[in-house]
Amino acid sequence: MKLRRALTAVAATAVLPLALAACSSGGSDHPSSDASAGHKGSSDSAGGPDAGLLNGTRLKALLLPVGELPKGYKGDPHATRDSGTALAPASSKAPLDLAGACPKLEASAWIQTAGLESAAFAQGDFANASQEEFNQEVDSFRGKDAQTVMLRLGQVLRHCAHFTDKSNGTTAAVTIKTTTVPKVGDQTLKAVLTAPEWEGGTTLVASRVGNVVITTFYNVQSNDKGAAGLDLTKKIVAQAQKAK
Repeated sequence: MKLRRALTAVAATAVLPLALAACSSGGSDHPSSDASAGHKGSSDSAGGPDAGLLNGTRLKALLLPVGELPKGYKGDPHATRDSGTALAPASSKAPLDLAGACPKLEASAWIQTAGLESAAFAQGDFANASQEEFNQEVDSFRGKDAQTVMLRLGQVLRHCAHFTDKSNGTTAAVTIKTTTVPKVGDQTLKAVLTAPEWEGGTTLVASRVGNVVITTFYNVQSNDKGAAGLDLTKKIVAQAQKAK
């Protein structure tokens, strides 16, 4: 068996359509901080919908450094980026697209399946010589959008509990086992993706801390199917709790 490679999602930002790009490690779903559209803002804004929002620069400080990962992982500088001090303008919520969601759960930017745009983001991608991947993303949202993101991610994961994946010239019968994780952030979901045709598996974790949503993607060939992704996510959650 051959470990399937994670797809790379292209972001549905205010200026880019949501799509799936070709398979590659550590691909980015956001424009770089230099190219980020939007207005200047920070968590220090007094009142208004942007009050309390962490911008991309502050979110970047929450990301794990490579030293927190198992030996052999290296960062991908092309996929390690953030939205800087700019906050994206508020946008309308896209309808939840359950019909097209399942294959996108095999992408590092699987938060995109929720259909809501964040005000700011930071992300970092890592891979080892075996092409195993750990990807982390932290997004801040206005109002109750972070709660809506978590609700929608739960709906997507339940909808995709069993689906057929056709990519890279192979067909796989994918099973997703989703559980809630108590006492981690304000809300946390863990999902494990497996298929008889795969070697190893993928562990997805989504955790909300206030108006920040942390999503991680750990794709491995080992029998633990990326179980360490939860402990790595807990470390990001702890950083987010300190930043509030």
